[in-house]
Amino acid sequence: MNIINVESSKACAIAGMLSPDGKCHTFDECANGYVRGEGCGVVILKRLNDAKRDNDHIYGIIRGSCVMQDGKSATLTAPNGLAQESLLHSALVDANLKAEEVVYIEAHGTGTRLGDPIEIEAISNVYGRNRKENNPLYIGSVKANIGHLEAGAGIAGLFSVLSILQHGEIPPNCNLHELNSEIKSIVKEKSIEFCKISKPSSDTINNNNNIISRKQIIGLSSFGYSGTIGHLLMESV
Repeated sequence: MNIINVESSKACAIAGMLSPDGKCHTFDECANGYVRGEGCGVVILKRLNDAKRDNDHIYGIIRGSCVMQDGKSATLTAPNGLAQESLLHSALVDANLKAEEVVYIEAHGTGTRLGDPIEIEAISNVYGRNRKENNPLYIGSVKANIGHLEAGAGIAGLFSVLSILQHGEIPPNCNLHELNSEIKSIVKEKSIEFCKISKPSSDTINNNNNIISRKQIIGLSSFGYSGTIGHLLMESV
């Protein structure tokens, strides 16, 4: 749906999908819809050994992935939480990783009161279970900064992940002032944080006076309008 097409924007507005104030309040109590945007991006994929041999600049390593169909849900815009959980589990198996090894999740995070809590519950059930206090999972979404690029949203999320891997810093969540009350209850007593200030992504953690260094392993979720859902696990070089 091209953003220049007035009819498509009008249809989204009538359906109550768009933010009236033109801001994407992802994870926030005042989340009221997403903001339409456009963009595109390109990445070059190469076998790691070949990239090293050719002295390429490597931005990140793909550890594993999974693509699925969302399946049956209540409405067109209502995500299927169980399908999302299955997606995250399958990606971890493909990557041969444990949930607690993942430091950050770049969430789909559109800024809707319905979709955000469902996604966070799925992330919490997979990545937040039995997670120790000294090993928090950080969650964010670049959509709060640049809007929902629709067909280009997945590549925008990937660029956000690669930037974190390159700079070793997790950015704060834009437009996040008061965490959504439903999300707050979902992550209660779990070691999950929504950054309001930047945090190092390869932080050293003080655990009973022992310093533990975390790998930079990041998960990325992107969900298509057609019901296709995908999750990618990336690691720094």
